Amino acid sequence: MLTKSGLAAAIAAIICAVGGLLWHYEELIVIALALAVALASALWSSRVRHSARIMRSITAPRVARGDSIRTIYRAINRSRRRSPAAVIIDSCDGTVVRVPLPPIPRDDRTEVTGLIPTRRRGVFDVGPTAIERVDALGLAIGRRVNDDVGTVLVHPRLHILSGPYGAMHTVEDEAVIRRSASDPLSGFVSLREYVPGDDPRLIHWPTSARMGTLMLREHVELRRPEFTVVLDAADAVADEDDFEEMVDVVASVAVHALHSGVEVSVRTTAREFPGAMRPLRLDTQVLDLLTPVHQCGHDGIVPLAEIFHSGLDHTAIMLITGPVGPSSTFTHTDRLFVVRVGKEASVAPGIGLAVSDAKEFARRWRPWH
Repeated sequence: MLTKSGLAAAIAAIICAVGGLLWHYEELIVIALALAVALASALWSSRVRHSARIMRSITAPRVARGDSIRTIYRAINRSRRRSPAAVIIDSCDGTVVRVPLPPIPRDDRTEVTGLIPTRRRGVFDVGPTAIERVDALGLAIGRRVNDDVGTVLVHPRLHILSGPYGAMHTVEDEAVIRRSASDPLSGFVSLREYVPGDDPRLIHWPTSARMGTLMLREHVELRRPEFTVVLDAADAVADEDDFEEMVDVVASVAVHALHSGVEVSVRTTAREFPGAMRPLRLDTQVLDLLTPVHQCGHDGIVPLAEIFHSGLDHTAIMLITGPVGPSSTFTHTDRLFVVRVGKEASVAPGIGLAVSDAKEFARRWRPWH
């Protein structure tokens, strides 16, 4: 393949050849022939197989969205001559990078490092690589494609959440649900007067004798904190870029809850990606669950009422939606907190928080309440 200089030389050769033939200028014909020979030599030289063998390794098979995939290219020259300078070409998810490869002395090796940017979540192929070399005159480019294809997982980006109490304040206290309970093994709170219908087993007789009236031990049920983060996957609520930020927010909140000792479940409104009904235990479970999720049309969306058809029980819910969301909600509940994420997100009735991206959400985060 000709470079821009090579293409200019080819056009000049044609013009000189035509001018020499029409005007009978032998000098122009000689120039045309010289350019033709130079182009032929450049094409042959660029197509000669590069003597170095290239091996590519990916340092980390998992990267956060927005981080670069770090690759190391090991080039080994086993030939008896010095290998020329070249360029290693690699790609991932439509992004192409060019990594310069310096000349390698005979029977020697070298390493060069490349960085491939990432822009969205998913499991992507990296490569195949190609080695490209330009002839000494800069007229032609030769390329050899290798068959090395790697795989990398690009997961949501996590943001550290902190609030007015600092990073150490957690969502645990806010997620605890306190309820009256007749179970004597529950937490004791106080004594109160007996009311007909109360369990007589809870009567505290020493206090009743002292007070002259029946006094009842009152308990509350201290349940383990539970937290559910729901991702609104409707394509009508956000564009692709805003949706990526929404997923980052869901991942950040879920991992923060895990680190706070809260049982957290991650659900989505996408019928194809329902999420996990049972609480998650590890950060990687959260990331792996959210990596393949994509937006869906109206037919592929599940309403919130259907997701929680068995009742809210004792879970607190945070719904992450786009600038024009949510796609569905509950009519009356004090358990739902809605966050809009996106460039045009704004606060409205029923919306607890509106941020432009995940980074702003992390900056404005307040513990669950």
